[in-house]
Amino acid sequence: MKKSIYTLFLFFPILLFSQQSNNPLRITYELSFQIDSLDQSSVDTEYMYLDVDDKVSVFRSQTTHLKDSILSSKNPRALFGIQKSKFRYKIYKDRKNDELICLYDFTTFKYKTENKLPQLVWKIENSKKNIMGYETTLARTHFKGRDYEAWFAPNLPVPEGPYKFNGLPGMILEVYDSKNHYHFTAKGIEKIKVSVNVADQDYTRISDANLDLFRKKIKEKPSLILNNPGIHIPKEGLDKYDRNQRARLKNQNNPIELE
Repeated sequence: MKKSIYTLFLFFPILLFSQQSNNPLRITYELSFQIDSLDQSSVDTEYMYLDVDDKVSVFRSQTTHLKDSILSSKNPRALFGIQKSKFRYKIYKDRKNDELICLYDFTTFKYKTENKLPQLVWKIENSKKNIMGYETTLARTHFKGRDYEAWFAPNLPVPEGPYKFNGLPGMILEVYDSKNHYHFTAKGIEKIKVSVNVADQDYTRISDANLDLFRKKIKEKPSLILNNPGIHIPKEGLDKYDRNQRARLKNQNNPIELE
């Protein structure tokens, strides 16, 4: 299992976030995930960022954040030193307009879906535990084919969480499904000076159904994402890429959303 080293930030309960503050928060989560649903040893980890202000949030991998930072610095050579993320998406939750905007990067294809924020039905329990100095409360829900337990902090009064989780009276600091195939744990909280805005200008809108069809196509023929009019790749090169990718993806059968 790949391990990363992350420095925890100092935190100040209650004062760290307030609705009057103009400084967005960044919550860093460690995501542990099981790649093959039948192989308990196929566990990997990635660090993920949730940036939150009083109206909008964005959730993406630490690697995706670093990639965006490098591209904005106009030094693309530095990209060669960054490991690829297994989660090449950005999830925006626009609480003001009740919108969920998901951006998907398939190299030469960039798509976005737009939907209403999922209205999760939460059952709040009496159980409590401490996470990073915050008292949290247990809540349960069902989402996209999985049963989840979440621990939220009322002293961080914003109805946010990792991935698409939302709607609790406090920030979700830990959430995991009943099989522990996907486990998000907050590791650090800090204030940031960068505003949170939906950056979807380079993405083409697509329906959820058509996105599913596209995913099936690239699963059958992975080299579709290499389609670039300015670059010619010989057929034998594309065929080799397809074979290698199919072998690599064969056991990646455990998406977070099952329905």
